[in-house]
Amino acid sequence: MNQAWIKPAPNYSHLVKDILHFAERMNNLTRRAATSILAQKDKGERAKLITDFIYIADELYKLNNFSSFIAIINALEGSAISRLHASWNKVERKVCQRNDELYEIIVPNSNFKNLRKEVSQANPPCIPYVGLFMSDLTFATECNPTVVNGMINFLKCTYINDIINRLRLYQNTPYHFEAVPSIVTPLQQLHALDEETLYEMSNQIEPKKPK
Repeated sequence: MNQAWIKPAPNYSHLVKDILHFAERMNNLTRRAATSILAQKDKGERAKLITDFIYIADELYKLNNFSSFIAIINALEGSAISRLHASWNKVERKVCQRNDELYEIIVPNSNFKNLRKEVSQANPPCIPYVGLFMSDLTFATECNPTVVNGMINFLKCTYINDIINRLRLYQNTPYHFEAVPSIVTPLQQLHALDEETLYEMSNQIEPKKPK
């Protein structure tokens, strides 16, 4: 794949279109969640939706859907939502505590140590955070020579093969859910505003306090 996920499009993007689509779906979910919260008319409604999303994130975590789980937590911890103190103050303390616990799983400290542990211990079915595997592949290809003393570096090849096989392992065990149109359709129709617009909406709801 020659690190096609970080190469300038369109020269290489066709090689990893599924990976790029997967990443875009995750980012889109983050923006949809934030857009939904900011679309509420008052802080009480925003607090209710924040609470709902925390519960959803918790269920996604229990289902080993780390991709969507991280997308939701990223929305809640993003600048547009996390700064809404008046709304967060109306969320129950125990719910806020659970949100903090879930966030601790995805903090990038020590190369995502906590998240890597959770993913490694998860029993399939599982939807991992693909970004971890892409980061590992980038490290493996960029920080290890392909040829050592005129010979193929088989240690590097083995490392890359191991990363790819671990990712493919999660494709072997599918989830068995039945789609519910009354739930799926409204979710698919949610708008996803860009980050700049989201922050502008957030600032309109709770303007910055003058220094």
